[in-house]
Amino acid sequence: MTLEQTGTREVKKRLQIVIVSSVLPRQCGIATFSSNVSRGLERLLGREATSFIAINNNETYLYPSKVTFQVEQDRLEDYWAAACHINQSAVDMVSLQHEYGLYGGPDGNYIVDFLSRLEKPVVTTMHTVLEKPTQGQYKTLVEVAAFSKAVIVMNPLAIKILTEVYDIPAFKILLVPHGVPDVPYIDPVYYKHKLNIMERFVILTFGFLSRNKGIETALEALSHVVKAHPNVLYIVLGVTHPVVRKQQGEVYRESLINQVDEYQLQDNVRFINEFVDDETLDIYLGAADLVICPYQSEAQITSGVLSLSLGKGKAILSTPYLHAREALADGRGRLVNFQDPLGMGKAIQELIEAPDERLAMAGQAYVAGQKMTWDKVSRQYIDIFEMEMEKGTIGRSRQVREYTLPNININYLKELTDDTGIIQHTFYGIPDYTKDYSADDAARAMVAFSQYYNLFRDESVLKLMDKYMAFIIYARRNDGWFYNYMNYQKEFPQQETSQDTFGRCLWGLGAAARLVKNRAPGLLARTMVEESLPMLEKLTYTRAQAYAACGLASYLVLRPDDERAGRGMKRLGDALLERYQKNADGTWKWFEDFLSYDNARLPQALLLAYRHLRDPEYLKCGMEALDFLIDVQYQEGYFDMIGNQGWYYKGKEKALYCQQPLDAGALTEACILARALTGNEKYLEMAYAAFQWYLGRNRLGKTLYNPNSGACADGLGMEGPSHNQGAESTVSFVLALVSMYRWELISRFYYKDPIENEKAR
Repeated sequence: MTLEQTGTREVKKRLQIVIVSSVLPRQCGIATFSSNVSRGLERLLGREATSFIAINNNETYLYPSKVTFQVEQDRLEDYWAAACHINQSAVDMVSLQHEYGLYGGPDGNYIVDFLSRLEKPVVTTMHTVLEKPTQGQYKTLVEVAAFSKAVIVMNPLAIKILTEVYDIPAFKILLVPHGVPDVPYIDPVYYKHKLNIMERFVILTFGFLSRNKGIETALEALSHVVKAHPNVLYIVLGVTHPVVRKQQGEVYRESLINQVDEYQLQDNVRFINEFVDDETLDIYLGAADLVICPYQSEAQITSGVLSLSLGKGKAILSTPYLHAREALADGRGRLVNFQDPLGMGKAIQELIEAPDERLAMAGQAYVAGQKMTWDKVSRQYIDIFEMEMEKGTIGRSRQVREYTLPNININYLKELTDDTGIIQHTFYGIPDYTKDYSADDAARAMVAFSQYYNLFRDESVLKLMDKYMAFIIYARRNDGWFYNYMNYQKEFPQQETSQDTFGRCLWGLGAAARLVKNRAPGLLARTMVEESLPMLEKLTYTRAQAYAACGLASYLVLRPDDERAGRGMKRLGDALLERYQKNADGTWKWFEDFLSYDNARLPQALLLAYRHLRDPEYLKCGMEALDFLIDVQYQEGYFDMIGNQGWYYKGKEKALYCQQPLDAGALTEACILARALTGNEKYLEMAYAAFQWYLGRNRLGKTLYNPNSGACADGLGMEGPSHNQGAESTVSFVLALVSMYRWELISRFYYKDPIENEKAR
């Protein structure tokens, strides 16, 4: 999505922007970029409109006063403290500069911890967008995008990658080019005079040196060029990349110097080993007749070197990395193959000998550069910041705090899963093998991990899904029902038939069938769903019907034209509707004369039935029941869930303890669905309130979730959270959290119900 330039738009408020980035004098390209962003914003907003959170690399820098907080890259506690610092400040908007190597943790995921604690809106500029990310890189980028109100990229190709590879909605992505100085075009002769190189044909490569720079290819190419054009001077301007220098010293630069000696290019190559300021760079860039970018990595989506060269109106020769392929199209430059010194040498010689073509390229480059001067880019940034601030206040009488989410940690559930299935209970987080495995938990885990995979494409959970699927297959009885409990000896003890277990298993199978991956287990899950459809008429319990409806809702996203599944959904929807209409009255709008466990699944099932069948009575009664459930439980700014020590019967007192995580998770999902179907912001606020029950927004002000382990307490009792952390509670938390991430990343960008887009996914 391209943000239209609106130069006449007036700034409505003097925004306070904090930029999270590396900061000069740290030698870093992103630090230079952020400094230019800051200056551009302040030219439009006024002095002191910007400040910095500086990301350090374990070195000491004499930062300007604009740096209000410093974060050591590898110290997680600093990220938490920085978030707290911003939350307590007068900052209106956070401008995050994202680059994997800039932040600590695996794949730079410490920045996710920072974002999870932040209460101010965030707009993120992506400096690297990988076409082929690792699983860790994929997850980090998706989480960063989920926490961001908007994502800025500098290249149209990045939009394509983000939408097709990462499934980030195009609505959330804005194109703003890399800024360049607004300078008039001046003939290189003027600058050559300053450098005393008047008689030379100047070729320039600048920026940090590393092996990816490809200077060795350029030197080999030059060895062929100088035979015909001995007046060529190749200037390599820039210091070795600080990370490379720290790990390898100057090995690469020394190898290049040796290559110069080998090719006898001492009179034709000049290394300027300096991290130069903008004024000095302007002189060297101005003196260049040709800029070459012989980079070796195709994946580079943004290049400050390329942008600055365009802005200066330079003829450019480059390898076809992603940014160059787009930026140099239509005559704005010329491309040669990667690691092709002969091809590069031929192109250099042709451009030396064809001054008209070279000048035409430079002219095209200059025209393109004039569209991305820092003043224009800064105006676009301000427009984006204002737009996101306005979105945050639509329909609200006042600006409320930004809701935050923890990062997703599934390690605990992985630890609870063995070769048989998922272990049901624990002692203080230690697996309790004296208790049974359960099909209920395996099915719930299938739902949670299928949704997790569909969002993050984490291949590691597919093996877990297969284990849960195997357990469900083994638990399936010949009569179509499912055993629930299995002991550690892998035997099913004598037990009553459970309608709830059947409903949950169908839910898990429906979710597994909808995995965004063409896998044989998904086809098996689909077959098992289809074989289970005749059993629906035997379901008489409301929660069993609701769980089954959730499963069919997932299945129908995959196969919307399946008439048998549609009839099954109608059977379930009608059954729940009949129970509601039979029991609801003026004050008690519910399906039964009591509230017990997993209550929100009942209205959620009716809303899902409406989503697929569009019967308005489903929507009407589902929303009435959800509103009733909210009114019963939402007290004084938090949810007081129904306790399992007595439940809540019509006309009786509501039990306060022990409150169950299942209820918070179900209510979170039901409220998100209600927001999607109705567009009413109230339900989004209720979804966050329900989810925050896990995090301490509850009767006792106690958190049930441990972000370090990824475990959730089994309940909230009179004395506080349970010390035990079983599968049911933790799965319910993960399912709720994934639903919130999905909302922030995708669903909020559809004005109402995104069912058609869901089907497409």
